[in-house]
Amino acid sequence: MEQDTARSRYDDDRVHSDVNSPQTQRQLPPPGVMPGQTIPHMPPQPQQAHPVPPAHGPAHAPQQYPQHPQPQYTVPPRRKRRFTGSNCLLYALALLVGGGILFTVVTVAIIAILWNSFNRTLTERLDQIVPQQANTFQTTRIYDRTGNELWQVFDEGRRTRIRLSEVSPHVIDATIAVEDASFYENPGIDLQAIGRAGLNYFFGTEAGGASSITQQLVRNIAFDYEYRTERSARRKIEEALLALVMTREYSKDAILEMYLNTIYYGNVAYGIEAAAQTYFGKNARDLTLGEASLLAGLPQSPANLDPFNPDPTVQEAVLARRRVVLDLMVQRGKITRAQAEAALSEPLVFANPNVNLRSPHFTLYAQDELRSLLPAINLPEAYMTTGGLSVYTTLDADVQALIERVARAQIDSIRAQHNANNAAVVVLHPATGEILAMLGSVNYYDDSIDGRVNVATSPRQPGSSIKPLTYALAMEQGNSPAHVLWDVEIHFGDPSTGQAYSPVNYDRRFHGPVRMRDALANSYNIPAVEMLRQVGVENLLAFAERLGIRSLGRDASRFGLSLTLGGGEVTLLELTQAYSVFANGGRLNPATSILCILDGDGNVLYEYERGCQGRGQPLAQSISMGAPATPVLDERIAFVIGDILGDNAARSPAMGANSPLRTDGIASSVKTGTTDNFRDNWTVGYTQNVVVGVWVGNTDAAEMQGTTGLTGAAPIWNQVITSLYSDPGLFSRLEPARSDEVIAPVGLRRGQLCDLNAVTEPNMSPDCAPGRSEWLFDSPPLAPDENGNLAQSGADYAPTPLPVNGPLIENLDPGVIRAVVHRLDPNLAMMLASANPVAYAGGMAVPPTYCLVPNEVVAQVPSAMPQVFIEAPPFPDEDAYARMYAAAAGLAIAPRDACTPEMLASGGGYAPGVTAQITAPRPGETTYGTVFVMGTAAWSPGQAQGYKMEIIGPQFPNWTTFAGPFGTPVMNSELGNFGGAGLAPGTYQIRIVIIGMDSNNLYESPPVPINISGS
Repeated sequence: MEQDTARSRYDDDRVHSDVNSPQTQRQLPPPGVMPGQTIPHMPPQPQQAHPVPPAHGPAHAPQQYPQHPQPQYTVPPRRKRRFTGSNCLLYALALLVGGGILFTVVTVAIIAILWNSFNRTLTERLDQIVPQQANTFQTTRIYDRTGNELWQVFDEGRRTRIRLSEVSPHVIDATIAVEDASFYENPGIDLQAIGRAGLNYFFGTEAGGASSITQQLVRNIAFDYEYRTERSARRKIEEALLALVMTREYSKDAILEMYLNTIYYGNVAYGIEAAAQTYFGKNARDLTLGEASLLAGLPQSPANLDPFNPDPTVQEAVLARRRVVLDLMVQRGKITRAQAEAALSEPLVFANPNVNLRSPHFTLYAQDELRSLLPAINLPEAYMTTGGLSVYTTLDADVQALIERVARAQIDSIRAQHNANNAAVVVLHPATGEILAMLGSVNYYDDSIDGRVNVATSPRQPGSSIKPLTYALAMEQGNSPAHVLWDVEIHFGDPSTGQAYSPVNYDRRFHGPVRMRDALANSYNIPAVEMLRQVGVENLLAFAERLGIRSLGRDASRFGLSLTLGGGEVTLLELTQAYSVFANGGRLNPATSILCILDGDGNVLYEYERGCQGRGQPLAQSISMGAPATPVLDERIAFVIGDILGDNAARSPAMGANSPLRTDGIASSVKTGTTDNFRDNWTVGYTQNVVVGVWVGNTDAAEMQGTTGLTGAAPIWNQVITSLYSDPGLFSRLEPARSDEVIAPVGLRRGQLCDLNAVTEPNMSPDCAPGRSEWLFDSPPLAPDENGNLAQSGADYAPTPLPVNGPLIENLDPGVIRAVVHRLDPNLAMMLASANPVAYAGGMAVPPTYCLVPNEVVAQVPSAMPQVFIEAPPFPDEDAYARMYAAAAGLAIAPRDACTPEMLASGGGYAPGVTAQITAPRPGETTYGTVFVMGTAAWSPGQAQGYKMEIIGPQFPNWTTFAGPFGTPVMNSELGNFGGAGLAPGTYQIRIVIIGMDSNNLYESPPVPINISGS
């Protein structure tokens, strides 16, 4: 057999005029564009062809496709088709010879009459049908950023429109051989076949075999299902008339292309490209003869000829039908008998009948984002499943593989010991907001762990991982990273429940006055709660929303002060996005999963950050946008938060010096979180080039056993970050990459701080001992104005002027002051303490040691002297607990009362270098049995002989020694004890007496009243 190598007359969207007259011949528009119409989002583009790429690869990346030889169906020249009397007579004579005399005469007569009557009507109807057919549904495909297919989105079926030049010649030869051997010669109907069908119909025998390819196409695109399946002469005649009109109006190649893109091949595969992908996992251009002959036989009865049906009877029918197709191709001279036998021997490797859902949680998230984008690009929601879109996402397959491998390995290692069976990971590019990878569970298909739930987008309590937002808001409100918070016992009343809220630290200890850096780096809970109390719950909710967290909402009544400890629910994606603001210098790029959307013709509908480069054809209506990078936070605050979260030395007391948070050689910042009862472990951290958020736990919120954010989630975070930076190939995915060199923005300076541990009582030095340095703001931070834009929030910072009137107080650093004070008379101090009935009755009233001397009388107060103090908390209840802690620890806490004339007229008596203070029992405390007195009794060498303990009360009318004298100083330990069981019930007072070198009382501590029950 001579091989035909000539090209098809249908080349892309050009139609040759050697078949039909150019005055009456139309060309088929590119798929998706109606002739003479403009679809809403895309006008026709004449004189331009856009080849559609293979569906399993980059949908529209420019590439060279292999060129298959197209069959040359030669047709003798013919005149413009007109039905005349002589034509009809000749056709009728031919039918008579064929045997269908009566039926043929009637049919031809009817056609001739109707042709002249309905020619214009049929043409107009066809003008409506074909554009509609061009816009019938097509499968939308979702790809990763390099073009690997992730998912096919379809509803009623799968379809990808292609051009005839992109179809294997084997498919064309096989289809014509089995469906319409005279396709390129007939006028749209096969008169001999009609004659045979007519005789069969007339004699009541089985009908069939009368439909040409053109008739089948008309039937599929012009008739609804009920009319299409109706067995009537009327429907058959209408079908024939429309086929005649279509053949006159469109080229044979255009009709064949429409047919191959329309016909149903079973298993929801419409069109040859969908069939090739569904059954063989390849493009229609790559089908072999054996594969093409099988597919060409399916449209006859796709329900009964199902290659995926394992029933041997069905399989035999499929193969028998394939043999029929190959035999017909031999008869038509398209292949040799040897080629047919070789095709029959060819092994058929079928594809997985199920559409493969890769990276399922990310892919389904991207599908939802695509749905939300459709209105913005002027497309109806139906285009999700019918538009034939090619959607390129932000997913990087290698980064996705990394997080899947690391997360699964970690869960495997801790599942048995810690009852942790699931993890979620999100990787973001902060410069663009692109989601490079998303893992919603370690196994999407494992229902025992609720694997189909995407925990990356499911609200969970974040534990302490939300604390950086509280401290960032505090700095925006004017607090410094050197700000002092008191990590002491505290009980907050809850107005909504009437119960007390008593936060505790993870280590169950109190750490006293701490700087903001230490509080955040070590994740102390009590300072965070105190900080939220200062900034306000409603303000934190608004701040979180500004950084992209929507799950919390704005209803402050739903939350208490535990919000800063994770008392509200957020998603891992939201929190990772919020951290990206810190990584991106205070600028927010909302997380996105879509880079590029192309229509079925390869035209660009939407692109993000040049994501369509090398793909598709831009149009005037194409939407192209870059990362918005909206400023939502002062870049200095973002820098300081990152500096604190990257300070390994600062976090070492709580986290250890060699924890999984440490990334030597990588400038990273990171925070962990653990919820109550170990239900959730979190770690979120970043560099300037990547943000990684990790959650570990059980989807059903079952408690884990003894694992924290540091031990459960942090190992995943560490391995992902270090792998991205150690592998040049992976790091290249972070383009555009930025230097991770830490450079402080303008407006920050390093300032020397006071050593809080050296601010002790008594402290006669007017200066503080120098401690570490800290970042300080040169001017107030930017904050949102009434329009939501960042603007200067206040006047420039300036040194605090010394007051002319009132207490003389000077700020040495944020949290430490120098004040001129007067030492109070102990009895007056006790009276002042008892004047606070709530604190006094609760045992929290600590007698003040000093009052603040007004500047206008300093010269008249000989006892006035400057001293250094740690600032007290702003709230009275916190103040009481802070003073109790300071008294026990020997720290100097700032006085709160200005000196009155009464105060200045008394007191002033003190012994420099002497410390004598009782810390337990507390004032007003009721004691039982043996009473152990705790506190400090200390003096300078050579200043005193020792100390003794005295008591006065119902049974002791005068001060009576109950312990001592002792010659050794005591610091924050037991001073002495006495038996209270044998004493008469009542109120007693106890004190410390420092004995001077002359054996006289050198100093007497303020007495502490206690209640003795007598039992």
